[in-house]
Amino acid sequence: MMEKSQFIEIEKYLKTKSLSSAVLAEVYDHFVMQISDLMDGNKISFTEAFLQTKANWQNELKMVKADLFSFKKIAKIEKSILQDRFRKMMIVSFVFSLIVGTVLYANEDVYLGIQAALITTHLLFLMYHFIFRKMSFSEYRKMSFHPLLLRNILLMLIILSVNTIFFTTENLWNFPFNHMAVTFSVTLQVQLLYFRTKKINVLLT
Repeated sequence: MMEKSQFIEIEKYLKTKSLSSAVLAEVYDHFVMQISDLMDGNKISFTEAFLQTKANWQNELKMVKADLFSFKKIAKIEKSILQDRFRKMMIVSFVFSLIVGTVLYANEDVYLGIQAALITTHLLFLMYHFIFRKMSFSEYRKMSFHPLLLRNILLMLIILSVNTIFFTTENLWNFPFNHMAVTFSVTLQVQLLYFRTKKINVLLT
């Protein structure tokens, strides 16, 4: 039977790994279960069971660089969860920008309507966060340098460079990939703000 002080010791250790609240709660439950099983099954002390459990989780709790564009270090298990979330966000943004790019060819008025709705959604999320003080301006500034957005900026710069070198279009805005890149970026920002509203962890630099 574990004592209250031992539960606190487990929690203190896991908090040093800078886990989000949801991941911390899940890993904490696993730790408590594994330590209890080791103490009961192997008839060993809490200290021995705790050390063995930490060794078992060493790889998952190893601190690694969060992203190529981030200086923050997080636990490997947290990175895996975030990277999976980011992949889904990028797929949603890519599919939506592809659809919007197709609409641009079919009907420019409908395209402008979709863009207006997207930008309005983005502004409404911002107003919600600022009016109800869910996010400070400094937090929003950090979100503006989110690794996913930095990747998109890099992609836009590459597209503009290729367009300038290989195409003779005087107005770069006529190039459809530029529209898609902007849509991709705004859609990502809307998703980041949505997850922030739902208190779901999204990596901030």
